[in-house]
Amino acid sequence: MRWAEPAWLSLLILAPLPWLWERSRPRLAWPTLAPFAGAGRGWAARLAWLPTLHLSLTIAGMAVALARPQTVGGRVRVAAKGVAIVVAIDRSSSMKAADFADGIAKLTRLDAAKRTLSRFISGRPDDAIGVVAFANYPDPTCPVTLAHDVALQAVAALSPAVGPEDGTNLGDALAQSLDYLRKAPAVSRVLVLLSDGHNDPNVPHPLDPRAAARLAQELGVTLHTIAVGGPGGVIHEPDAASGLPVAAEVGGPDLALLADLARLGGGKAFRATDAKSLDAVFAAIDAMEKTTITDTILTRYHERFAPWAVAALVCLMFQRWMRGGRLARLP
Repeated sequence: MRWAEPAWLSLLILAPLPWLWERSRPRLAWPTLAPFAGAGRGWAARLAWLPTLHLSLTIAGMAVALARPQTVGGRVRVAAKGVAIVVAIDRSSSMKAADFADGIAKLTRLDAAKRTLSRFISGRPDDAIGVVAFANYPDPTCPVTLAHDVALQAVAALSPAVGPEDGTNLGDALAQSLDYLRKAPAVSRVLVLLSDGHNDPNVPHPLDPRAAARLAQELGVTLHTIAVGGPGGVIHEPDAASGLPVAAEVGGPDLALLADLARLGGGKAFRATDAKSLDAVFAAIDAMEKTTITDTILTRYHERFAPWAVAALVCLMFQRWMRGGRLARLP
């Protein structure tokens, strides 16, 4: 708890005044009290101090209320001009290849990428992060945002492309990612391209990935590339006639192209062939691309003065009620 106006607490020194006034007020002098010696004290005499107590409590309650006690109601992160990061993640059917070792288990390339990307997002609370998933077409999955719970939900919902969606369109994916970054209010902009295949779009007039990488450099965006998966893998697709799953071989990443894109974009090219090495790649990117400007944390407070004000009013009402009855005093 905190005090918004702590100076008002100095009024607490006035709380003993009713007691001092009660002791110093003028009293009538009786010649003798001998006739009342055996009568004893009635309840009114025994409780004569209650009005004074309630008046003191009224003063104390008002002093606390005026000081405005507050409790923390929450904290809000305010966007700062830090690092804006967009991760373009391949979701073509080849990402279903389960060739990522994770201890004794095997993960698909996409599952390993989703898990590591989620950790990366959670570890960058001060940066605005966006996600573009792509296959034959880029999908603006999550714009650049500080609301990382939105980005994490978008990553968790990613699934491999099927049917006409399938393909690998690196150029258009980079263009969509650059459009996100172009609008981001940040000092530093970073694009991470994660893919396991060759550039093989099945769309009219696709953008050349190298042209997109050069555009990134012109826009001041640092482009890192991550090649995921081994030189080849196996996925299981349903047979067109029987509907039963049939094993199909898929190729590995185009290492030469991804290295060239990173060079043109002023970044670095990485390779990940298992879950551990993919974690290490994102850790390396995290170490390189750090926020240099601290963001601002605003704290919301709940006002807690009302109960004290109400208590002071109730005490005052009791004091006036008692002074008007059997506990009334003579001048």
